[in-house]
Amino acid sequence: MKHFTQTCFLLITCIVISNISFANDGRHAPSLFTTARFMASVKRIDSINAVNATAKVCACQILNLRSNNHQVKNAVVFAEKTNKEGNDDLVKAKMRLEKEKRLMRILFFPKIEVLASTSSATDCNTLFIQLKKKQDDLLLYEVLNADIIVK
Repeated sequence: MKHFTQTCFLLITCIVISNISFANDGRHAPSLFTTARFMASVKRIDSINAVNATAKVCACQILNLRSNNHQVKNAVVFAEKTNKEGNDDLVKAKMRLEKEKRLMRILFFPKIEVLASTSSATDCNTLFIQLKKKQDDLLLYEVLNADIIVK
């Protein structure tokens, strides 16, 4: 609901600014200062959303997957969990990742090779961007929601 409210506010602000700009003969157009303040407020809202997004933990594994007729190299599988209990949340994210690997092995890829494993107190999108800067040939395979209990 909060995101919806922020989006509506931004949309209404854009409409008002465009109406002011186009509804007159140009003598009363909004100043650059007003536009700069508007853009600063948009950046502030984005930074607030970014702070809220960092309340997550992420476990990650880079895998080589192989079946009889298909091979996927450098597949990245993430498990993301809301950070409420600190270290326990990271353990739960890792457990979710291991369960998914077992299912992948049974259903799709009987040969799974773990190339690397990492975890971070950040959201998975940020972690993927950091990993992609280091190794360009990574393939985002899946981001699992570790908040959902899988039995």
